[in-house]
Amino acid sequence: MNNKYKKIYILTKEIENKTLIDLKQFFIDNYKKETILLSPNDENIEYNEQNIYFLYLDDISVKQFIKLNIDMNIHLSILPNKMCPQSILRYGISRDIYEAIDDSFNSTLRVDDQLLLCNGDLVFQKISIGNVNNLNKNIEENSIYENFKIFIKNLSNLKYQNITMKTSKENIIQTVISGILVLEDYTIFNNLTKSGKTSFHDGKLNAFIIAPYSLISYLYYLINIFLYHKFSFGSLPKNIGFIATSQLILSSDTSFDFTIDDISLSAKNIELKVYQSKLNISYGKKFQEAIEEKNITDDKETVNIKYLPKGEINELLIKGKVPIFKKASDEDMKETLTSIKSSANVTSIFITLMILSTLLATVGIFQDSTPSVIGAMILAPLMAPIISLAMGAARSDKLIISRSITTLSFGIFSALLFSALLTIILPLEIVTSQINSRVNPNLLDLFVAIFSGIAGAYATAKEEVAKSLAGVAIAVALVPPLAVTGIGIGWGDINIIYGSFLLFLTNLFGVTLAASLTFIVLGFAPIHRAKKGLAFSSLLLSIISIPLIISFYSLILQSNDYAKFHGIQTIMINDKKVQLNITNIKSSTKESTNIELEVISNTSLSDSELNQLQQIVETKINKKVVLEIVTKIIKE
Repeated sequence: MNNKYKKIYILTKEIENKTLIDLKQFFIDNYKKETILLSPNDENIEYNEQNIYFLYLDDISVKQFIKLNIDMNIHLSILPNKMCPQSILRYGISRDIYEAIDDSFNSTLRVDDQLLLCNGDLVFQKISIGNVNNLNKNIEENSIYENFKIFIKNLSNLKYQNITMKTSKENIIQTVISGILVLEDYTIFNNLTKSGKTSFHDGKLNAFIIAPYSLISYLYYLINIFLYHKFSFGSLPKNIGFIATSQLILSSDTSFDFTIDDISLSAKNIELKVYQSKLNISYGKKFQEAIEEKNITDDKETVNIKYLPKGEINELLIKGKVPIFKKASDEDMKETLTSIKSSANVTSIFITLMILSTLLATVGIFQDSTPSVIGAMILAPLMAPIISLAMGAARSDKLIISRSITTLSFGIFSALLFSALLTIILPLEIVTSQINSRVNPNLLDLFVAIFSGIAGAYATAKEEVAKSLAGVAIAVALVPPLAVTGIGIGWGDINIIYGSFLLFLTNLFGVTLAASLTFIVLGFAPIHRAKKGLAFSSLLLSIISIPLIISFYSLILQSNDYAKFHGIQTIMINDKKVQLNITNIKSSTKESTNIELEVISNTSLSDSELNQLQQIVETKINKKVVLEIVTKIIKE
């Protein structure tokens, strides 16, 4: 390899530098070549393919030399020194000068260089336009405190600018941006890789376009970037646009503030292009794999701008009126509102399904059949008008609200009527587990309603997940509580009516409020329009929550009683072995509890022995106990 070159040039501004004088002698002794130490501006330099040229310069001078000789077919290498950190990173040069020299004579590490030019200036690492918000940073370089300060600064300095972008294929894109990061090659920024392939010398520049369309999406973006860099967790946010092209022209009515390799500049028009130079330059071993996998240059370009802002949101962003939540696109808004308005209407199909689902639920409850009740949940059409009511509340749309309430009223009335009539007809008065499970609602039922409301609104707004609505209907179970209320009406049982209808109202208000908030987050309504609807829904939900909290507190006490009772499953009374099984704790307060208890023994227990049993339980639980005892006698 060494015999290829006739002369070795060391080009430097430090001709008298002892290190370089020693290095010159090193070349003479080890490579047996004529070695010349000169300034890069010296007129005596002979430029041809038979020589090799080593640059011992600072970054600016390296750039100047490359730009000046960009079309010369010469072999070039860079000698590492503390004045050229960008050059070392750009070409992957070893910081050990002798290892770098060894790499310079390795023909497999030598390629014709592709260079990124910005308005004619050479770019070694990156161009940052606007605020790229740590996208190009190595987060490990800063402490957590410094990263947090940068995070807050980026959040407070969110600004947008109108921009027109034109690619080499004449694709013209008009949008707004808060920042753009441009790289010729993201190999040195391997955390920005957009695919499994290397971008090394593929003839294209890579532009990462940042334009979050709301404060929430921007906050998500900043957190995502932090996690991505700090912990290699997740992936780049999908709302980052990406363009890979050989040339990109950017223009705006106002000047861009941008940096080229951290040097600050400003211009209204920026022309970026990848230039294929004739310089044959040495890379370090870090690029060995990238060079071997080097992509073949082609004319294809990538333009991925699906999630960049468009339409009327651009004007809001430019004015600095960045919404808290993103605004839904006009197309999504039109489709969803059309569907919502349709769901709010009373139709014969709605009434028919309501009656059938109610009858099925009522029969399933009397049968104590879970599959039948689940079938009724799926068949029930009540979720649609409730979601419509939520959208009406979010948008303060009186027409949608009135239609939804009318439809719900018809649905509720028909459910109560037909379940009550069926109960009167059937000669049954059995309180099944299906009934018991719906007469003591608590805060957990409210959480189910809230999560179901979020899921229901999301499924309505996103066509691709609309099939999940059946699962939402099962989760929130709207018709079975109404069927139990109808059963309570048929029996004239106030406790069943109160408990089951409270559960229905919990589901109704929980779903409505949660779905309204979800529609706001998804951009279907601004917060200021939703204030009245949300305030009213919140008030009703707060009132409903009072008995739910009381019931949940009682559930906690019951759970504690179960835990305390666990240690006395077997006791001895007057030399009799007695086994105790709790079948139910009906109610529980701080002072007392009502327990249904199964007592198993070899002989029957006398009244005094039952009193002893009660005392043992009270001592263990540490409160007054009312026992409802079922005895079992086992003869061995």
